[in-house]
Amino acid sequence: MQNTVTLTFNPTVDSASKVDAVHPTHKIRIREESFHPGGGGINVARVISRLGSNITAVYARGGIMGTVLDHLLERCKINRKTITIHGNTRINNIIHENSTGREYRFIAEGPILSDSEWQACVKTCKDLEWDWLVVSGSLPRGVPVEVYDNLIELAHQRKASVVVDTSGTALKHVIAHGGVTLIKPSQGEFEASTQRSYTSFSEIADMAQTLVNRGVSKIITVTLGHHGAILATREQKLYLPAPPIKVFSASGAGDSFIGGVVHALANGTNINDAFKLGIACGSAAVMEKGTDLCLLQHIKQLYQDLSPTEASMNIIPSKSE
Repeated sequence: MQNTVTLTFNPTVDSASKVDAVHPTHKIRIREESFHPGGGGINVARVISRLGSNITAVYARGGIMGTVLDHLLERCKINRKTITIHGNTRINNIIHENSTGREYRFIAEGPILSDSEWQACVKTCKDLEWDWLVVSGSLPRGVPVEVYDNLIELAHQRKASVVVDTSGTALKHVIAHGGVTLIKPSQGEFEASTQRSYTSFSEIADMAQTLVNRGVSKIITVTLGHHGAILATREQKLYLPAPPIKVFSASGAGDSFIGGVVHALANGTNINDAFKLGIACGSAAVMEKGTDLCLLQHIKQLYQDLSPTEASMNIIPSKSE
């Protein structure tokens, strides 16, 4: 089993709750409020830990909510390395409206990081031993996109693997720089970064493989929402539809997908079965309301329905956390 570290520059405390209906100006009584540690890399760490692998989460945190985030991760029994910052850790609010089944997601911008603060995040990663580094989530204000260059170079120096999940200008920069092990844009993010629209999944797969051949990333996966996902390497292009399930929430589906893929690859599983586990984890995440992410029993059932090979079943633990 290889060591994995996740890095989250802009983590969050995720608050999830239910209401009967959302109306303007009126007091809205919420129920079943829950809190989870969140942000791209932290969500990935939660999934990898749930699947039974050791994981260390590196993240910047500050203020009272930073302390709350620490306690939430401690409750998840996830190893952590924290970088204290001057700004306050953000809070995201996820509201499920019972009368319509709709989900409302209020995503905070987050703090501004100083040069010394984001550089301390990079240094913390340098000081740790790892075979896989997952850099996931939005970049907070103050952190330049060139930070990815530093982390990619660090992985190359160690002959290690680096996974980047980002969007917008940051994703365009990573694609232009190249040298990544895995990137995972959504279809919308992929279209924005390549500056074109696609009329078929095969067109997306062709472009993803073209980028792989250019050295952008060894593996490119493009998530397609309820349609599933595409994976491209130099040798193959794969499409796997999402299993038919009832969707309750979109929160954390992409992070769960990455967690499943990285967990599998770090345990020596072949790319096909790693892809299947990613689909199972991402699909299991949308079956849960709020921000609880994918549950192990759902992952196992969905993974089995995707017809995995018998030899790959050992990447899923037999007991839930």
